[in-house]
Amino acid sequence: MAHPLLVRAAQCIEQARALNDEFPDKSKMPAEVTKKIDALLGEASKSKAQVEREAKMTDLDNYLAAPNYKHDMGADGGSGTESGGMSVEQIGGVYTTDKQRKEAKRKAFLDYVRKGGAHMSHERKADLVEDTEGQVLVPADFVGTILRELPRDAVIRNLATVRPTSSNKMDIGVVNVAAAGWGKLETGTTAADGLAADPADKDTIEVFDLNALVKIGVDELDDADDDLEAVISQALSLKIAEMEDDAFASGNGTSQPQGLSVAATITQGVAGAAGETVAGDELKRTIFSVPAQFRRKANAAWLYHTSAEEKIALLKDADGRYLLQPNTAEGEPDMLMGYRAYTVDGLPAITTTVDGAGAGTDKSIMFGDLRQGYMIADRRRLTVTRLTERYAEEGKLGLLFRHRVGGGVIRPKAFAWYKL
Repeated sequence: MAHPLLVRAAQCIEQARALNDEFPDKSKMPAEVTKKIDALLGEASKSKAQVEREAKMTDLDNYLAAPNYKHDMGADGGSGTESGGMSVEQIGGVYTTDKQRKEAKRKAFLDYVRKGGAHMSHERKADLVEDTEGQVLVPADFVGTILRELPRDAVIRNLATVRPTSSNKMDIGVVNVAAAGWGKLETGTTAADGLAADPADKDTIEVFDLNALVKIGVDELDDADDDLEAVISQALSLKIAEMEDDAFASGNGTSQPQGLSVAATITQGVAGAAGETVAGDELKRTIFSVPAQFRRKANAAWLYHTSAEEKIALLKDADGRYLLQPNTAEGEPDMLMGYRAYTVDGLPAITTTVDGAGAGTDKSIMFGDLRQGYMIADRRRLTVTRLTERYAEEGKLGLLFRHRVGGGVIRPKAFAWYKL
């Protein structure tokens, strides 16, 4: 049986809708009718809010009656936190909130960085979390801070599709429209249905380990928690961003993520006719080497190595204006032929290498839609190993972080290369 307040709310909405429908031209609706509709909607909202309050109180009563105090205090049935992040858990006879547990893990991690596990108190060490290999897991909040910083420093991660994963391999279903056709029943012409076509392909993106070493001076270990956390986070995010961009651009796909410039499935592009010389017409042709849906200006972009950027920066149109235009908005990329342009030094540099026809072979310039064409599989967890003696002579402590991430081209037609 429906709650009486919800029944009343439904009646109010029905009355309000009936009044509203009486006036197709809303500009002619009398003021008193408008006020009546608003009053009815207000009453319906109050009834709904009261039902939600009663449901929340019931959930809290049930929670407090549970013997183990391990249920979520929120009324959302399993999100893990209430709107204020205040789920309560009983550990060792002491009730703690989410915020208190997160802070305890953070302090335990920073204590581990400073002292190592052997010199930590039993209580503090109990807040450390280890994986199956005995490596210390970096607290989730700390990892989240680093990953939020990465898009500011990393180009490809900020443009591609990023999906979290909890496994070592992500299955990617590439859906293809096998066949389509027109027909007319009256003339006996049957439209193609695609039933005899091959099924959609299935591919995977493997997750690889990226090890990043952060060396910290022993004097900095005495800094306040916030200062030490900031030092580690900034150094780590910059290093991971650099290593990721290099791999996403030119990774071999076997021991690291698959890079754009080495993906054999990207077969379309333009080979420069004059070796190391960038030509405006060839740049324009590169744009039209990808289908229309992948060259929309809101999504498509240029990626190029610094050696290519230098040559592009010198190109001018017939009126003497440079083709590469700086963006006046702070933090925004330059514009090339109406598209965003980014420097990615992980792409191959321009060299004198040529193919049998005398054209360049280095894919120093790429164009396309990374959002639709490239996917990053993010394991979203970090582990850390403390290296105490290796860098002692330098007066530093080594922290070896392991980041797990993969990447690969999922739609080759979304990209085109320009070989120089």
